[in-house]
Amino acid sequence: MSDTQLYLGLDLGPEYAQLSYYNVDTREPESVYHKEARDTYMLPNIMFYSAYNKKTDDGQSEAYKFIDLAGWCAGAKASACRFEENGTVVDQVYERTLRNENIEVAGRNYKAGDLLVKMMILHIRQFTEQFEGFVIKKLTVTVADTDPRIIAAVRGLKSALRLTHDQFNIVSHLDSGLCYIFAQPEPLRNNSVGLFDFGRSGLDFYRIDMTRKYPLIVTVEHVNFHDRMNMKRFGKYHEDMDEAFADIVKECMSQVFISSVFLTGIGFADNWMKQSAAVLCQGRRVFVGQNIYTKGACYRSLGGVYTEALSRYFIDTEQTVKTNIGINLMDEKKTFWPIAYGGLEWFNTRGSIEVFLDNTRRIQIVYQDILTEEEWRETVEIYGLPARPKKTTKLSISVEYYGADKGAIVIRDLGFGSLYPTTNKIYRKEFDIEAIRRKHAEKLEAARREEELRIRMGDTEELRGEDPAVEHGNAKTVEAEQEVHEEPVVYYGTASPVEPETVEEPDDFGTEAEDVVEEIDDDAADMTEAEELEDDAVSDPENISDEIDDDETESVDAAYEVDDDETESVDVAYEVDDDESESDDITDDADDSETEIDESEPDDEETIDEEDLDDEDSDEYEQSAFSIPSYLRGQHFDPGE
Repeated sequence: MSDTQLYLGLDLGPEYAQLSYYNVDTREPESVYHKEARDTYMLPNIMFYSAYNKKTDDGQSEAYKFIDLAGWCAGAKASACRFEENGTVVDQVYERTLRNENIEVAGRNYKAGDLLVKMMILHIRQFTEQFEGFVIKKLTVTVADTDPRIIAAVRGLKSALRLTHDQFNIVSHLDSGLCYIFAQPEPLRNNSVGLFDFGRSGLDFYRIDMTRKYPLIVTVEHVNFHDRMNMKRFGKYHEDMDEAFADIVKECMSQVFISSVFLTGIGFADNWMKQSAAVLCQGRRVFVGQNIYTKGACYRSLGGVYTEALSRYFIDTEQTVKTNIGINLMDEKKTFWPIAYGGLEWFNTRGSIEVFLDNTRRIQIVYQDILTEEEWRETVEIYGLPARPKKTTKLSISVEYYGADKGAIVIRDLGFGSLYPTTNKIYRKEFDIEAIRRKHAEKLEAARREEELRIRMGDTEELRGEDPAVEHGNAKTVEAEQEVHEEPVVYYGTASPVEPETVEEPDDFGTEAEDVVEEIDDDAADMTEAEELEDDAVSDPENISDEIDDDETESVDAAYEVDDDETESVDVAYEVDDDESESDDITDDADDSETEIDESEPDDEETIDEEDLDDEDSDEYEQSAFSIPSYLRGQHFDPGE
């Protein structure tokens, strides 16, 4: 007899868990109940340990051999055993996991997260005891809280059951609720859809809107009504609760037309809706059920036609990552190489790439907004790596999230085989997308104010002789180039921190400033001599046009020298070329001017220290900075791996 293939959905909440499986006969998910409590499929999150039961345990299934379950039981069975046998009762495992506590059971300390994994397996084991043989094809766990500690504990379930990446999935309550809604007939979502979740903490409302044109987006608007409606406030006064809920329904339904409404949560378990039910059913269909999330998780495990309708949309929720993160390869095309794609919930979003550094120690991180296509950039500078030849510094760059818009970029030195062993250094760059967005907006606002000030002062593009259309077309390119130089470099500690190498500053700052002044004065003198020559040349008609052209060239060169001292050598070259076309006496003057400029330049200005990454003059040299290994091209991202 072949093993039964199981597609499971597990809803994990603070007080209860729910389990559902796909019934091949009915072609629908069905909720599971324990034989000790057949009247409910709410499985209590309570555990019981008995040393006597551990001795008499007759073993466990092959699927659970990697975790010790001897002497343990959970759910309704644990509630019954606590009054009949001697042992230890363990409760509030979910809350203790959130607080990262340790729990002592029979003289042994356990981490609360480990007991949470054990409890989930016990819930599953009580269901699978009816099968002689079974295989878990896929398990999806939907969680009420997307706290990192809960997510980390639930991931331990994958290891305990020895499931592969394709056999295990974690989603939020909202994601599983969307899976359930989109698995229903399409007329139920012709317009917006409403979802009310009434839990212990209070009432939450989710309005689900869908676009009908490309791009297809599902937008979820969340409204918190915990203050206005919670179980502590009303208690058993159902009439007051009914009236308060009716007012909330009127408020929510008046904004847009809603085709259907789904009600879930322990707050809707009792039959108290009278007035509110009449308001809800006005022109829309209403469904009430405590197992929407677990059945939605089961649909997620099945996939295929059950999630095909939802998979066409970009799901925009509070847990969705809306940003692609990658690096700028610093080539001529400013190629964006992605590390992690957005579009999934943050705990299912991660990625990693490997690069070889060329002539740089800077890595420019690029953040792309999926919906608006905006880009923001940050620069990370790596210190402490030993000097290696070109393309022999191999780095691993990975992205990890601990929130929808917060995470870290982790850079690891991988070395280069036995020739250049790894230093085991790790660099961590924290990021906050919202903070980066605000910072970018502040820069744009500062630039706008500066431009307004220029206009008021009369310094416009037309007066400067610049083409506004060309300037506007090059704005993004200029901004991207300046970002490499001007973005503050954030350095985070390594395994063995190494301070950046200090660069000796030249002592003759004052002399250098005086040289610049002398150069400007010499240029002014050259222009004066040129004007005198022009006056003397009026009597010589053959040389008028040549001398005027040369004078214009010299004045332009002088302007370049005044505006940018860093281009002195280039301007000198232009002056030499122009001087060759002048008359003999003008050539002599130009040669004298050229000699004076060469004498005023510092000797050490011709030597550029390529290792000095803080020198902005060397950034122009770093335009081809990375190489992607050929075996990694096309497979740089593995979501959830």
